[in-house]
Amino acid sequence: MRTIKRLFAALLASLLTLSLAACNKGGGREVNIPANQNVSDDFQKNMHQSQSGDLDGICETREGFYFNCDLGPGLKFRLYYLDKAAQKVTVLCAKPDCGHTGPDTCNALVDAMGLWTDGARLYYAQTVKGAGKRVYSEELNGTGRREVMSLGEAAYDRPICHRGEVYFVSGGNLYAVKLGGDLKDARRIWGRDNASETPDVGYAAYDPDEPHYTLWADGDTLYFMVNVTGEDGTQKDTLFSCPLDGGEAKNVWETPDKETVGEWETTGVLVSQWYIADGTIYFYLSGGDFWRSDLATGETVKLADTHKKALYGSAIFSDNFLCLLNDRPMTNPFDGTLMAGVSFHEGGDTVFVYDLEGTLLKELSLNPLMEKLGNINGFTLLFCDGDNLYFNVDAGHMSEEINGVSQKVQNNILCRVNIGTGEIQQIYNWQ
Repeated sequence: MRTIKRLFAALLASLLTLSLAACNKGGGREVNIPANQNVSDDFQKNMHQSQSGDLDGICETREGFYFNCDLGPGLKFRLYYLDKAAQKVTVLCAKPDCGHTGPDTCNALVDAMGLWTDGARLYYAQTVKGAGKRVYSEELNGTGRREVMSLGEAAYDRPICHRGEVYFVSGGNLYAVKLGGDLKDARRIWGRDNASETPDVGYAAYDPDEPHYTLWADGDTLYFMVNVTGEDGTQKDTLFSCPLDGGEAKNVWETPDKETVGEWETTGVLVSQWYIADGTIYFYLSGGDFWRSDLATGETVKLADTHKKALYGSAIFSDNFLCLLNDRPMTNPFDGTLMAGVSFHEGGDTVFVYDLEGTLLKELSLNPLMEKLGNINGFTLLFCDGDNLYFNVDAGHMSEEINGVSQKVQNNILCRVNIGTGEIQQIYNWQ
């Protein structure tokens, strides 16, 4: 009898697998996504590194990556899935022959505020007009969407999930609540006590009612970065840490002064990019090199003189690498001269890869893409996974019919470069 039950269970599992493979088709492309994967429910640090405003919601499973991409005016956001083995991107819709154009008919049209997964389902937060911020989940194949919980008032700050707890901002306060829990059970971690109207110690943000938080988690510690105004009126990115067991939040780091790191483009205001691992913050100062600080002792050490390779740039990190994309000053397209009074810098053509001790490992040229694709406005770093660095290419503009009118929209292309070999692979054209 037990043998028969086991055979029946195996047969049922096979049928379900075949059923998923048959129905998971979006726009004619098969969506081959496992129904369940065993992955950690820790906050995915390297997936939180995107420097793109168009593609900054990313999470990883054992088999692939999920993206939320802004396709430009009139095209809305879409969810995508990238299969690691096949290096194939599919719209996460799972509806046969769907055109992915209407939110009432397409599962993939989601403006997600952050993405995460517990290995069995995909989760994201979304602002609902008149209803604040809500968390939704769906199967990894894009079906079975349902509302999970409310996070109260809508806020720009992206919530994160770490070890079964959702950390989010509402009304200028930072809260934690169990995933799937009730908002009334959320505990306030930091911010303004609405009952007493007394701010927490050290709280003096540029907007006292709505401070901007960047949330992070590593092991047993929650971190959050807030732009704080000091007694002298100087604004600084200031890092706080808090144990997951509900202990008191404390100030552990702030953007260093020029006395520590020398002059750089944004001295005393903010740090360009940063990454926390094992009690250490690694950070990049545009125009001022790679650094690290021990969060326990406060010791700050320069890792690499990156300004000798690239005066300006943008960086992403992982537990193994510090990656820097050089920037070029904006120039006049007609005569090549520097544009006066313009501080914006466009993406360059080389990625410099360092180890965590600041040793330069590789200089990866992106010129082959320029030669292949022609008109490229710039590159944007997304994340580093193992030995692969993923980035977005702004390949100019193309015509797209939107609401019956032909318009010029940005043409984005997803690519990756292997850090070891320097090989560049074009994965997907978002348009």
